[in-house]
Order: sequence, then C-alpha cells, then structure tokens
Amino acid sequence: MGIVELVAASASCPNPSLPVPLGPRFGFILHKDEPVLQKIDLETMSYIKTISLKDYNCIPQSLAYTHLGGYYFICCKPDTTGAILPQLIVDSVTDSVIGYNGDVTGTPYISPDGHYLVSIDDVKGLMRVQSITIRGEVQDAFDIHTNLHISDVAFQPSFTEAHQYNIYASSSTQTDVLFVELSSGKVKMVKSLKEPVKTEEWPWSSKNRLIKDSGLFGQYLMTPSKESLFILDGRLNKLNCEITEVERGNTVIWVGEA
Repeated sequence: MGIVELVAASASCPNPSLPVPLGPRFGFILHKDEPVLQKIDLETMSYIKTISLKDYNCIPQSLAYTHLGGYYFICCKPDTTGAILPQLIVDSVTDSVIGYNGDVTGTPYISPDGHYLVSIDDVKGLMRVQSITIRGEVQDAFDIHTNLHISDVAFQPSFTEAHQYNIYASSSTQTDVLFVELSSGKVKMVKSLKEPVKTEEWPWSSKNRLIKDSGLFGQYLMTPSKESLFILDGRLNKLNCEITEVERGNTVIWVGEA
C-alpha cells in the first residue's frame, strides 16, 4: 500500500521567473515499507520510474517541492533503532538524490512562492525555517522551539511586506495557534481556540486539527475545535469569530471569494 503525493513539478527545467508553478504534472507513490519513490505522470496516469533511496536507508514518509532549483525535500521514517534521519534532497530534473538537507529533520512544507521551506519535527518540538533563493540555494535554518505538537500549517501572504509569507500552525493537543513571520522569525500566539478533536477520534489522518487558508488573496483562515469552528483574521493576526455547534468539523473547503 502507498500514499500518492501530488507535487507541482513541470516537465522541463524549473523556470525561476515564474512566481508560482503552473500546476501539478507529476505525483509520487510512497510505499509504507519500501525505500523508494515511484514517480507517475498525472496526465497519462502511467509510471515513469522508480527512484531508489536504499543507499540512504530512507523510507519516505512525506515530501515537498520547490520550483526554485527544482528540489524535492523528503522526510524519512525513523530507522529501526528509532533514530530520526535528516531530510533528503532529490533533483527533479535528473531524479537523483543530491544528499541530506544538513541536519534538518521533520515534515517539509513549502510556501506558495517556493521561497521558504518549513520543517516540523514533533519529536524534537522544533520548527525549522529555511529560505531558498531564486537560484535554488538553500540557506541556513533558524529554529523555533515549541511544545504545541503541531498538527497542520497554512501559509498566508504578508499584509505588511511585499513578496513575503507568514505561517500559522495548529496544535494537535492545545488550544493555541502559532503565528510566525517567516522573513523575521517574529512569533505570536493566537490563544483560546478551544480543544481539538482527539487523535483517536480522527483516524483518517494524523492532522486532528487542520488549519486552512482562504486562497492566495484571502485574509482569513479556518481551524476547527471539537465542537466549533474558528475564523482567524490573517491581516490582524487575531481571532475573527467562532461558529458554534459544529462537531468534529475537521474537513474544510473554502468556496468562492474570501
């Protein structure tokens, strides 16, 4: 069995002049117990190739893609001793492993413009933020230590700085949402959003409290609690309103303009 990850990768070399990739062309199947990535063409739904990660003892758990440099960042499962392995970097043009992403571990997330890689390591209680230049150079990380046990993240365009992004992170166990200004590392908490759905009550995903932005130009985000929904104002970085009597509303789709 495996999980299909959709990634926004083009068929040719990445074009740094494009602010956002045009759309997903390839997908990957991640098998639970195999150190490989199986690449598929989403237009023809056919297998293209198998990328072996055996030399790095990496069973892939999740991945993220940036069109800047054309890199896939791969989060590996802990090895048989329980040790957490660093992320692997794979070149999307040659489909070959470049090496480790330094000592960065955890689940990778890429900002919509491809300029920020945010990695969440729940075991270490660590969020690591790396910037990526237009030439595809991955910069050193700055760290944010947190005991929130982050469930999900959402990127939001900055309303104070042009061409910058902020990130919001929901907690799987607590009532707060973490806000981080990616350009400066400034941190703020949005508090008192009530308890999330318990992990055992949401077996369909490890994200028992999602957080969802309202689109590229939207200023609002939504995150559920056990019995209600909360709307956050991304422009003001605070709670906007609560919608009560919505039990386990942990699937969110924004419809229309926000």
